[in-house]
Amino acid sequence: MNKNSPPVFDQLLDYRRQLLVRLERQPAQVAAMLAGFPEPDWFRLRGADGRSLHQLAAHARDLEQMAYLPRLLRILNEDRPALEPFPSHDWTDGDYDPAEPLTHILAGWSQARAEVLDLLPAPNHAAWSRTGFHPPSGQRTLQWWAERTYNHVRQHLPDRRA
Repeated sequence: MNKNSPPVFDQLLDYRRQLLVRLERQPAQVAAMLAGFPEPDWFRLRGADGRSLHQLAAHARDLEQMAYLPRLLRILNEDRPALEPFPSHDWTDGDYDPAEPLTHILAGWSQARAEVLDLLPAPNHAAWSRTGFHPPSGQRTLQWWAERTYNHVRQHLPDRRA
């Protein structure tokens, strides 16, 4: 830690470092979790949302590629952009293909996540505070969007064995 910076700032930098590590590890962790299920279980409908693990993986990939990555790009490249809302959380479900190999879904998601990580700045960079306005959510920082990217997957793809 920098001995000249306030402890709260050091905590923020540590938090951002940990967030970057979690974002980087998440695709492999999800792939390992899914590999722990027999293939027929990937397609069994689960929980209140009525989606299969396969469908949830496709949903996570689609939102990373079509929502989070473009929003991060706009926040980094434009001053306070107005980000477009999507009609509903399940707007990608109409394009879901149950025949798409899970390996293809996971590879696409890993590629999109690598692009996200390439965009995100070093923990001490001022860009973490850049904002974009998202009508349902309001004015949000790049950090908020990075957290949302990580937590979106956690909300949908926890260990669902139970």
